[in-house]
Amino acid sequence: MISSSGRLIKRLAVFDFDHTISEYNTDIVVRDLLDKDLRTPEIRSIVRTCGWIPYMQKILRMLHQQGCKPTEIVSAIRGIPEVSGIKMCIEEMARSNFHIIIISDSNSEFIKIWNEYNDISRFIHTTFTNPAKFNSNGLLEVHPFHHQTECTLSSKNLCKGSILDDFISNQYDQANTEYEKVFYIGDGKNDVCPMLRLNENGYACPREGYICCEELANAISKRPERYEAKILKWNTGSHLIDLIWREL
Repeated sequence: MISSSGRLIKRLAVFDFDHTISEYNTDIVVRDLLDKDLRTPEIRSIVRTCGWIPYMQKILRMLHQQGCKPTEIVSAIRGIPEVSGIKMCIEEMARSNFHIIIISDSNSEFIKIWNEYNDISRFIHTTFTNPAKFNSNGLLEVHPFHHQTECTLSSKNLCKGSILDDFISNQYDQANTEYEKVFYIGDGKNDVCPMLRLNENGYACPREGYICCEELANAISKRPERYEAKILKWNTGSHLIDLIWREL
């Protein structure tokens, strides 16, 4: 659809990845390839002292030293099931005037492996995540998406809210595209920031039974201003698409 000003009018669906598209956490699945006796409290303390990316960088180096090959990592990621019905949900959206993007604190290699194996890459407009690549020695190198200190709701390496704002703004300014409705779908604490930035044309879609539901409710209760977006709680892909279809 084209607006009177000549802009392309679309709908936007923004997906987290772990526990939203893939049923399990990709980092944890790969971490669990490491021998249990090597996952010491000292290694786990890296999360608290340095953050999640330095922790995963250490885990991936240890896996490489253990002799874990890229094919083993690929096989582990491919073995993660989808959140029930989510592939069908994404395909239906892509065929119904939606742009679909992913904003995830996983990494580009894990997401690429899973999406290609599950044949959904063709439906994804853009993916924003921590960049990663296997080097010539077979070590998976992961780097932070960015470094930020402004948003206390987000990790230092990835503020999903600022990424979403920048994407919508760039689409408007550079791609002549305007989104009449924005759906943000996630499960985690770091999905609260982008959900809070939604306005009256937005839909916060936290997954039922996951921390995002509670954290979003707590954050909204502390806001002095009214929360304008609508909240749609979902548990499966078929449930999600039914909820979204009622809003179109």
